[in-house]
Amino acid sequence: MKKELLLKTSKTAARLLLGLMLVTAAVLKLLSIDNFEIYIYSFGIFSFTLTTVFSRLLIAAEILLGFCLIFKIYYKKVWWLSTLMMAGFTLFLVYVMIFRNDDNCNCFGELIKLNPSESIYKNIVSILLLLAIRKEKDAVYKPKFRKWLAGISIAVAVILPFVVFPMDSVYNKIVSKDNNINTMAFENSLHDSINIVKLDFIHENDTIIIKRDSFARLDISDDKYIISYVSAGCRFCKMGSEKLMMILEHNKISEKHLKFLIWGYDEDIIEFMKGTGTEDCEFWFISPYMSLDITFGRFPVYVFTDNGTIASTCDFRELTENETKGFLR
Repeated sequence: MKKELLLKTSKTAARLLLGLMLVTAAVLKLLSIDNFEIYIYSFGIFSFTLTTVFSRLLIAAEILLGFCLIFKIYYKKVWWLSTLMMAGFTLFLVYVMIFRNDDNCNCFGELIKLNPSESIYKNIVSILLLLAIRKEKDAVYKPKFRKWLAGISIAVAVILPFVVFPMDSVYNKIVSKDNNINTMAFENSLHDSINIVKLDFIHENDTIIIKRDSFARLDISDDKYIISYVSAGCRFCKMGSEKLMMILEHNKISEKHLKFLIWGYDEDIIEFMKGTGTEDCEFWFISPYMSLDITFGRFPVYVFTDNGTIASTCDFRELTENETKGFLR
């Protein structure tokens, strides 16, 4: 009798643990949704807009399966779907481990970082726990209560990723913002050789040294450019730069169209460049006071220029793949 009770308790604990793990993983992804979107986009499978939809569908699936495991709703179907999803994620992680070996596979977002091998072990344990509870049955609920419980689970799975954390394309239509830069300050900065200085990165003995070229002049009059105003320590500036570089790479557009106007300490600038994959881009140091004056204190800001004339501006949320490739092509 005690053995049966212990076995039943163990299975219940395993089921609740799996359900809570799925829900927790989904919530942690939502809390760092921008990083998760960029990570999925880095595989080059979808356009960025479709990536934002796909990433939220994955999160919604985790929430829904997690709730259904916890409350034992449609248990057999949910068990099969959960097992197949874990197996699929594991195969995907094997590919990542072999061909990319990322530092963080974003299974738990940015707050809990796991590399692919660690996440594979986690999935194997999850699959073993699923196999241990495969013979469980649906909880006994009244039909009406069961429908309400299923409906609430579906509503939460949809509302959290698509309404509480909306896609940028939806957010930009709902929230009206004035993203115009200080045009006069921008134009004056083009002729300022004191507050804007070109940066050259010199590689010496596995280290990078920044040298400033005080004789260079910022010239945007000969082509189309995206001028990125960024702070070296800004998290959104880093994510926006990664996103921008991936857009160019996926659409086979040269990095010569990007000019970064950055401020911060030299070591932070070097870390920014290495962490965002912008080594081949043109960097200029800008005085923080001038940068704040131009952008009204918001970072990052992207200025699209055509032969020296401002065509449009946008911030991190408004930076889209279609507008970027349409402008530069």
